[in-house]
Amino acid sequence: MKFSKGLFLAFAGLGLFACSNEDVNENGGVQGNAVVGVKISDPALSRAVAGYTASTDVTLNRIRLVLTAQTGGSEKTFNLGDYDSRQDLLDAVNEFQFTGVRNPSKMEVYINTDKSSGWTSSEFMAAGLAEPLYASSTTFVNQGDTDTDGIDEYKVTLEPAHTMARLEFGGIAHVDTEGKDCIFQTIKIDGVILDGVTNVTQVEEWDASNSMSNTINEDFTEATGSADTGWTPSWPENNQCYAYNIAPIESGDLPILKVCFSNISIKSNLTGGGVIAWNPERVGYATVKNYKLTANSSQYATAFGVNGEGNITKFPAGYIYQVKSLAIPDEAIGQGWQGGEDIHVIAYVTVKSWTIAEGTVVWN
Repeated sequence: MKFSKGLFLAFAGLGLFACSNEDVNENGGVQGNAVVGVKISDPALSRAVAGYTASTDVTLNRIRLVLTAQTGGSEKTFNLGDYDSRQDLLDAVNEFQFTGVRNPSKMEVYINTDKSSGWTSSEFMAAGLAEPLYASSTTFVNQGDTDTDGIDEYKVTLEPAHTMARLEFGGIAHVDTEGKDCIFQTIKIDGVILDGVTNVTQVEEWDASNSMSNTINEDFTEATGSADTGWTPSWPENNQCYAYNIAPIESGDLPILKVCFSNISIKSNLTGGGVIAWNPERVGYATVKNYKLTANSSQYATAFGVNGEGNITKFPAGYIYQVKSLAIPDEAIGQGWQGGEDIHVIAYVTVKSWTIAEGTVVWN
C-alpha cells in the first residue's frame, strides 16, 4: 500500500482539504508496505522594535515530520536556510516521501519548534512571526488506488492550531487636551513595559532590565498631527512598533501596557511659584485600563470575549493586536504605577489574524 500526494497539513483559519473516504484506519490499521507522501497547505497566521506586521504568513524557519510505524518509521527536517525561499521550502516538503513503511500508526509535524506543547514566555518572545506549531494524527484515510499501480493510497489530515497572540504597540505621542496648555516644564519618556505577562517577573516601577521592557530615554515633547495622519514626534519612529508575543489568554487578567516617565516638573504659572517636581522621585506612568474593538470590528467581538461594557476580555491565539496610536495627554500621566486613574484615554487599534479588525484601548 502506498501514501502519495496524501498527507495534508491544514492550518487553523485556512480551508481544509475535503476527502472522499473509502475507509478510515486508526492506530496501525494499515497493513503492508507503504510510501508516505507529504503535502502542506501554506500556513497563515517578542519583545522587539519591528515594523508592523503586514503579512499574515507564519514564518517557516523549520518543518520536521515524524512518522511512527511498525517498520520504516523515521523523521525528516527541512530548514529554510537550505532553500532559496519560503515557497521552495514548502515545495520540498510537498515532494518528500517516506519509503519502506509498514503499519504506520502516527504522523506528527513540528513547525519552528521541537515541542508539542508547553512553550515558555521567553520562547514566545524570541519567536517573532515564526510561531511554534504542532499537530498529530493517527487516522489514515483510504483514497483508493489513485495512480492505478495496484496499491491503495492513504491520506492523513493534520490541523496545527495557533499557539500565541502578538501585541504590537506604536504611535506613542504627547498630545494636548483641547483648550488646555501642557502642564509639564520637563518630562522624559523612559520607555514602555508590558506588565502582568504570565511567568514574567513583575515590577512596580520602570525597570529597563525587565524582559518585557523597551527603553526610549528621550524628552517627551508635544506632538503635532492626528491619530489618522500620524504623530510627530512619536515612539518608536518610522512606523515601527514594540512587539510582544504572549501565550493566548482565554480568561483572567490581560497584560497591561505601561508608559514610564521621569524628570517631571510642573510649569511655574500653574503652581503660583517656581517650577516644582511632580513628586519627590519625579516619575509618572500612563497605563492602559481597557482594550476595545471599534464598531467596524464587531465581527471579532466573540473571539475577543467583548463584554457588556465593550471591553476585550481575551487575547486569543492566532491574532495580531496592533495599536498604532497611543495619544497620551497630561491627565493620563499619574504619579502611581496605575497611571492617571481619573482619566480614560482612547487609543486606536488594528487587530490582525494572522485576521484584521480595529479597536481601541482605554487608559487609566
